Amino acid sequence: MTKPKSTALTFGQHLTIAGSRMLLGALTGAIRLTRGAQPEGWRTLRYGILRDQTLEHMAAHKEPARAPIVFIHGGGWMMGTTDTYSHDLVFLADAGYPIFNVEYPKAPEHPHPTILRSIFQALAFIHGNFPEAEAVHLMGDSAGGNLAVMAALLTQHAEFLAVLGPGPKVSQLPRALGVTSIYGVLDRQTCLNGSFPAGDTMIESYAGPGALGPTVDAEHAITPMDLSFKTHPPCLLICGGNDPLLASQNIYVERLKREGYDVTAHVYPTGIHGFFNFPESVPKAASRKDILAFLDGIEA
Repeated sequence: MTKPKSTALTFGQHLTIAGSRMLLGALTGAIRLTRGAQPEGWRTLRYGILRDQTLEHMAAHKEPARAPIVFIHGGGWMMGTTDTYSHDLVFLADAGYPIFNVEYPKAPEHPHPTILRSIFQALAFIHGNFPEAEAVHLMGDSAGGNLAVMAALLTQHAEFLAVLGPGPKVSQLPRALGVTSIYGVLDRQTCLNGSFPAGDTMIESYAGPGALGPTVDAEHAITPMDLSFKTHPPCLLICGGNDPLLASQNIYVERLKREGYDVTAHVYPTGIHGFFNFPESVPKAASRKDILAFLDGIEA
């Protein structure tokens, strides 16, 4: 694969991206104000030379510590930051799970495969610098849920990883014990059929016009439904009943069940997209309980 170039978008698409970034910035700013200072215990580490190639680490709050969780935030691959999740991930450290909260460069300035390459740089850094990270749990929300599932699959399929170009080898990466997708982008077509606002702009910003067709080549296989995989780690898929990405989750659940993989799915009827790092709600409380049950089941 050649070096990625900035995706060419129309003026209208750039306006959509700018507007989305402004809206999310205002929303997350309001959330930060209501929550106050960041929780103690996070420390920032750098895993690459690009500005956004950093991660936040929090040690487990009780012993014995369990396998670490690598969390990847959402934002349509175009926006979002780790610090808006720092309060929402502490429950995992309280349960004994060390956390790595990964930041990454954004599209369209850094299109595919730069983001996935960055995730694998982060995984290699974690594996090489933390002895307890021989195996990890992968987790993410929205576009981060997509990246978490893609990372879990690519760590188990060297041929998929090779398509991304130069980067860590499978032997340099932690083993994926399981993967949790919180309203993740698991199927490309559900974002292109108009069910998710500006889904086509989101997909094109991330992977270019080559990702807009009904089928894609290996270089534009950006969702799990685009891949023909031979193995899949235990998987938890959770989503709100009022989330336009619920259709994406349902399609993936059906596939995993049909092919005999270990999948657990939960739908919270009143949940909307983004509930995981919004203020406290019934879906948020239920999702935390279900996430811990899934993780504890793998650790048992």
